[in-house]
Amino acid sequence: MKLTSPGDDGSVVLERPSAIDSEMSEQFPRDPDGKTRSEVEATEGERNCPVTINGVSVTPIPEINGFKNRTSENPEKKTEPEVQGVADDVTEAAAAAETVGKDPGKRTTEAKESAFDWIVLASAFGSNVSFGMDFYSFSVFYPCLMEYFEATAAQVGWCLSIEALVTSILSVFSIHPIERYGCRLPGVFGSLIFCFGIALTSLAPSINVIYFTYGIIAGFGASICGLTSSIIIQQRFHRNRALISGVSVVGFSVGGMIGPGVVNALLTRYSWRGSFLILSAIYAHRIPFAMLFVTPPRYLTTNRTDRPKERDPSGRGVTYLIVLPFRYLRRTFDFSILAKKKLFSLFTVVLCVQIIVYTGYVQHCVNRAVHIGIVLEQAFWASTLVGISNCLSRIVVSVVGNLACVNRSLLFAFGLFMSFVSVLVLLLSQNFVGTMTSAVIFGIMFGCTGTIQTVIIVDLVGVDLLTRCLAIQAFIFGFFRLTASPFVGWIFDVRQDYNVAFGLLGCLGLIDCLIMIAVFVLQRREKRSTNELSLDEKTDGKKLRHSQKRTRQLPVVAVSASNHELSHT
Repeated sequence: MKLTSPGDDGSVVLERPSAIDSEMSEQFPRDPDGKTRSEVEATEGERNCPVTINGVSVTPIPEINGFKNRTSENPEKKTEPEVQGVADDVTEAAAAAETVGKDPGKRTTEAKESAFDWIVLASAFGSNVSFGMDFYSFSVFYPCLMEYFEATAAQVGWCLSIEALVTSILSVFSIHPIERYGCRLPGVFGSLIFCFGIALTSLAPSINVIYFTYGIIAGFGASICGLTSSIIIQQRFHRNRALISGVSVVGFSVGGMIGPGVVNALLTRYSWRGSFLILSAIYAHRIPFAMLFVTPPRYLTTNRTDRPKERDPSGRGVTYLIVLPFRYLRRTFDFSILAKKKLFSLFTVVLCVQIIVYTGYVQHCVNRAVHIGIVLEQAFWASTLVGISNCLSRIVVSVVGNLACVNRSLLFAFGLFMSFVSVLVLLLSQNFVGTMTSAVIFGIMFGCTGTIQTVIIVDLVGVDLLTRCLAIQAFIFGFFRLTASPFVGWIFDVRQDYNVAFGLLGCLGLIDCLIMIAVFVLQRREKRSTNELSLDEKTDGKKLRHSQKRTRQLPVVAVSASNHELSHT
């Protein structure tokens, strides 16, 4: 500070620099009337003395204009702005409590889909067409490969089983690439490897080489791009998920419709080697489809703050490169969600049994038709009718499953029951008509189950965990896909009859239906208990908001009343 000329009364006037003025103003703030805090507190102390009005002692509630009373004797007492903050927190908590028990896959703010979202849906549809062609058409290769390599049904069955095993097990490693880079890059890269493996199969000199080219190489490519078409639809569409998912997976059924017919036409002209080579060119159309799988930024881990980034705390690059793969494997094979989500675990068991029934039926229905005396030119219609029926039933289930009055779990159980009916019809009739009728009924089964499978998972765990749940399920499914087709072929090789094998598939379908009904009962019980809990929390939230509102209004009313009485006195 500096000294200036004396004032009129002889006192010395002190001038302070502006920086000191700002510091002093922060330590000794003034109210709108120009008084300091100490002056206002002194005035309020006199004002807050007890006053006798009509024989009653009244103590006005202290109120300091322009200041927060943080020096009160009661440290737990909150000022009006703090009470307002508490009330806001209570409001948010009550709002969150109202969402308890609702559909975890349903978003609170559902934005309308853009034109590009529908283009992505069309791309997912086209990608699923190629998947359906690959799955359904391999059954037509069974008689040709058995005759060319003089192999048994079980040996040929290992081709598709190894592919399914590699696809399922390695799908768990696609979690982090999809979460980090989105669905486009893994989809393109996986499609390239898959087509390359199918093309190499046309050059295979033995059945063992097909195990490597078709089973391992093509399976590795399918493991990378297999989940992208299902995940991208759930990420880009938030309304009518059952309907949109049904439209997408209808492509799988369309591939099943046209796949066996295309392969049968190719076999008559180009043999099985030329057929595999042409199919690799057809499957290459997945690449432009996958290039349109643009993941919204909010689903990428690079744009999320809830997951820590991998860094090298020690600064040793070599050590970090050695430790990083182990960290990756530990996070990848994290099956703790199976213990946390009991209904999801039980639903995974249902899907495992369904895979045995579905894979065994589709891969051996054509060979069984040939075994009972139907020529191959007519026997391939068994696999084709499964695809046609599957396609039509998916369209119906997509609409029905989206209705609020329809329970998706019961609809899934109905589809499993249809698998039992299909096998029953197949065993009771040993002719062309009975075989085709059974194929139509079995297509209805997979239409009911495959259409809403992903939607049920979203209902159980939500969209955020969908990628991890699908990958974990695919890893588990691989072991069942590995044994399903060879197991049915092994029973045929031993018994020289498909009736025992297909009868076992029918029993498994009935047991699976009963397990799914149990899932429905437990899911309904869990929702009921959750709704009761949310109702109690909602009631407590309303009471707490009402009490906080009264607490916030009491000081204003009390002070105004006391001032009025004081002025009247």
